[in-house]
Amino acid sequence: MIFLVVEGRIGKVTVTVEPDQEALAVFCAALPQLRILLRGPASSERRAVVARTLQAARRGEPIDRFLPQLGIGAGPEPEERGSNRSTLPTPLDSERSLVVGGYVCPMGTCARVERREADAELPNCEIHEQALRFSAGD
Repeated sequence: MIFLVVEGRIGKVTVTVEPDQEALAVFCAALPQLRILLRGPASSERRAVVARTLQAARRGEPIDRFLPQLGIGAGPEPEERGSNRSTLPTPLDSERSLVVGGYVCPMGTCARVERREADAELPNCEIHEQALRFSAGD
């Protein structure tokens, strides 16, 4: 088992997951950015890898072998990365209320957990092309 730490605007969540669930969660979260980066003819080979990864994920097959080809998981661990911020993070508006709970994979395939503020957009599962499901108290 692996402990996956998901960090976002609202905070940090640690979840115990199996290795392929971690790969699915990481791939799902990275998919929108991958699709933006891989537009155009120069990225046709990597787009094919994304398509194969999506097919494998939808069939319930392991996808961790595809992630290095997509540049996912190749970087240093979060603790090893140095902070290169030149300014402090944007302060949270005290008038906003937090949604109690988290949004999880709609099919239960991975352990991705997203937090959001009440006025933020609903997070999506890019693998199953559905909105994430709300789970109270996570």
